Amino acid sequence: MTAAQLKALHRLKKLLAPGEIRFDEKSLAAYSGDKWFAAHRPDAVALPRRSKSVATILRFASRHRIPVTPRGAGHGYVGGCVPLRGGIALSLERMNRIREINARDFVAVVEPGVNTAKLQHAVEQKGLFYPPDPASRADNFIGGNIATNAGGPRCLKYGVTRDYVLGRV
Repeated sequence: MTAAQLKALHRLKKLLAPGEIRFDEKSLAAYSGDKWFAAHRPDAVALPRRSKSVATILRFASRHRIPVTPRGAGHGYVGGCVPLRGGIALSLERMNRIREINARDFVAVVEPGVNTAKLQHAVEQKGLFYPPDPASRADNFIGGNIATNAGGPRCLKYGVTRDYVLGRV
C-alpha cells in the first residue's frame, strides 16, 4: 500500500463505531492467515457489527483503492481469507445473529458470521433440517460456506450450500 492509502486508512476509524477497526500488532497477526499456514499481514482489521458498517468500509476502501479481503472464521485451507495485498482484513465474526427461523416457509434469515453447527442446532430445535455439513462446521461460518459453496458428506444426497440460499437481505 502507498503512504497515502495508509494515512487514509487511519481516517476510517472516525467513520466507524469504537472497536470496529484495529491496527494493533496482535490483531494484524491474528487475521493474517488460515489453517494451511498461508499468511500475509493486513494493514488493518475491520470487525463490523452491522451491514451499515460493512458498507462504510467498502465505500471507503473503493474510494481510496485499498484492498479488502473478506474473512469468516479463518478455518479454510485454500488461502481465501489471507490478505495477500495487505489492506483491510474484513472479518464478519461479529455479525453472528440468527434473525429468524420460520418453520412455516422453511426460511432462516442469518448474518454471515453465524456458526454453521449453531444454525443446524437452531433449525433442529424447530423440527427442521439444514443439510450442508462441512467437516469443520463446528468452527466455520455460514458466510464462508456460501462463499465456498461448502457441502460435506451429505451433499451427495441433499446438495451443497448454494441449493439452500435464497438471497441476501
